[in-house]
Amino acid sequence: MALFPVVGRKQPHVRFSWWLVVAFLVVGILLHLIPFYFMLITSFKSGSETLQTPPTLWPVNFTLNAWKLAITIVNGEQLSSGGQNSANFFTYFGNSLLMTGGTLLISTPVTALAAYANSKLQRGPLARWTFLFFIGTMLLPAVVMLVPSYLLIQHFPFPFSYVPELPSGDPYPSLQLGDTLWAVIVPAIFNAYGFLYFKAFFDTIPNSILQAARVDGGSEFNIFRRIVLPMSVPVFAVVMSMQFSSVWDGFLWPSLVISSPQNLPISVAVYKLVNAFTSTGATNAEQAMNNSTSAAHLAQQGLTWNGIMVLSILQSLPIFLIFLVSFRYLLQGIRIRGLK
Repeated sequence: MALFPVVGRKQPHVRFSWWLVVAFLVVGILLHLIPFYFMLITSFKSGSETLQTPPTLWPVNFTLNAWKLAITIVNGEQLSSGGQNSANFFTYFGNSLLMTGGTLLISTPVTALAAYANSKLQRGPLARWTFLFFIGTMLLPAVVMLVPSYLLIQHFPFPFSYVPELPSGDPYPSLQLGDTLWAVIVPAIFNAYGFLYFKAFFDTIPNSILQAARVDGGSEFNIFRRIVLPMSVPVFAVVMSMQFSSVWDGFLWPSLVISSPQNLPISVAVYKLVNAFTSTGATNAEQAMNNSTSAAHLAQQGLTWNGIMVLSILQSLPIFLIFLVSFRYLLQGIRIRGLK
């Protein structure tokens, strides 16, 4: 349904309101695009041009040096010493893909099946208390969960500072997941927000359809796979795109549980790179050209703010691609939930 009826737009006051809303939306879009514009053009500037004040609105000397050099960025110690790069940027990119892909492959079916069981299989007080239990986890701040989550990955599956002992005196079998990709995947196996989305959508599916499938001899898993899943593509797209963005851009938790450079995700690697540039003075014009030899070396090669912008673009590119892929399903989900 249109905000302003097509017939009524010919009236002067309606037309004025229409163009006022359009102008407001255009200004909002431009304000959101300006940072992306400067991020894009800065990636094509030379190192010295990015340090100019005031900044140029278009690259004076268009160059791809920052794109060529930023792909082989490594840790801050070698950057600060002006050494050669030894770790490939795609290592961090691949780590983020593995973390995000593993989380989605495990979390999505677990969350969806839990929501389906709560929506269609449980009845009475048990269904209400189960729903409140799962949704109650959304009330806990993420900071409160840091300590138990950290203990969980240190002695999986025990969220304690020690491993309980068997009656024989030997400790229970446990796994050390710290400094591995599983340290990010395991705590994100269940998604409370996804559970809420799935539960709300499954409640709209008529029970008569599922009862007819049960009468025909279908098992609950086959009913979910053959009937519920094809009907739930929009909500799956919404939940998976949301969790993809959350895990891909996650910083605090990966920075706490992963210390090895070869296991770092791209979000933490970019942060370490920015710190390395800042500590060497490569992001300050006066320090880069006068006070720091290593900073000047980086600036001459083209690795200053332009290199940071290149890594920022590469980091945000998968989220943009996921949005393009799931855009049609996202709109379909909005129509389903908004027009009922």
